[in-house]
Amino acid sequence: MEINEILNNYYGLNITIPFKEKIFKYISPVDDAIFLNAVNTIFKDIGYNTDWIGFYNSIKKEKLNGKIIILGAGGASKAIIYGLYKLGVDKITLINRTYEKAMYLKKQFFKKIDINVKYFEKLNDEVEEASVFINTTSLGMFGESIPIDLTKKLELIYDVIYFYTPLQREAQNMGIKVLNGEKMWYFQSIENLKIWNIYDSNKFDEIFNSLKL
Repeated sequence: MEINEILNNYYGLNITIPFKEKIFKYISPVDDAIFLNAVNTIFKDIGYNTDWIGFYNSIKKEKLNGKIIILGAGGASKAIIYGLYKLGVDKITLINRTYEKAMYLKKQFFKKIDINVKYFEKLNDEVEEASVFINTTSLGMFGESIPIDLTKKLELIYDVIYFYTPLQREAQNMGIKVLNGEKMWYFQSIENLKIWNIYDSNKFDEIFNSLKL
């Protein structure tokens, strides 16, 4: 089979959708990857998930006080909730167009983090009281706007999309701090290189500084 041939010929690989779950039967995933049900990095037939670590390292220096809202209940949302849990956040509000999908995540994270699930129609009502808003959806990738009314009470907008979106532009115009997916994916790649034992901190710190992430 082609997958076995690839694994036999390469020590290190990155995996993307739609194969993050399908690869499980060919490798031995670590505990984090098992919990998240997704592998994006392989080294010597061991599967890792560095998505959550990328988010964790990109936001760990930020103040995460007050109400945190996450929009979206897909794979990126799962990694981000896990990262917040690892940072010691004990409560979030989760909003998704499909309420049942958000409830599934709530059940998955039972005993790890308290997830308050709200209907999509309540988005703006919830944002009015929030300090942090995290978009884990693809909304904005093609120039579309998220139907959200930002308030100056918001201290941080985190948009997983790695280029400039209407959400990011509006937040910056209002003086709200913005982080986007560039920083998350940068730290994810650093973790990949560490797993593969080829990380050179001097070289990549220089790249990091040049990117001004």
